[in-house]
Amino acid sequence: MEEVLVPIFFLGSVLAFPLLRRQMIHRHRLEVLRLAGLRQPEASAPAIQGDSAAELALGLPEPHRLYALALLCRLHDALEGGPLDAHSSYLIRQARAEYLPATLRAYLNLTPAARARLNERGQSAETLLGEQLELINAGVAGALGQNHASADQLLTQGRFLGERFETVGGRVRA
Repeated sequence: MEEVLVPIFFLGSVLAFPLLRRQMIHRHRLEVLRLAGLRQPEASAPAIQGDSAAELALGLPEPHRLYALALLCRLHDALEGGPLDAHSSYLIRQARAEYLPATLRAYLNLTPAARARLNERGQSAETLLGEQLELINAGVAGALGQNHASADQLLTQGRFLGERFETVGGRVRA
């Protein structure tokens, strides 16, 4: 029995370590952001008016907070990960700098009257926020799934070869 349990335990610990390490880093970053928010003087603007998506995400209710922070991490990893074509890079930068913060700011700035108006229409603010975060996530996934750079490079190479060989063909015929 020990011959089976020891290798299983070893493999489990090898596979689980990166996941646990990632979770601990994430929790540490959240704690650092939370402490940084507590150290701000009272006279400063509220966190809702902050420009950082991470600061805004900390003000969200729990399921949306984790989703927004995960999305922010995905955007950061996509920009730092590798070469992107111009279209994908632009879309991801815009999502990180404008779309996500604007969505979070719109939710956090809802007044009780605005929430009541949404409830009268049969919509909840939390559901709308979740849908908008999913739209941003789907857009980022689409941008990462497309590789415009390869297609552009192939088209450019085709134009270059066409021009090169048309010139050579024109000389031979003349």
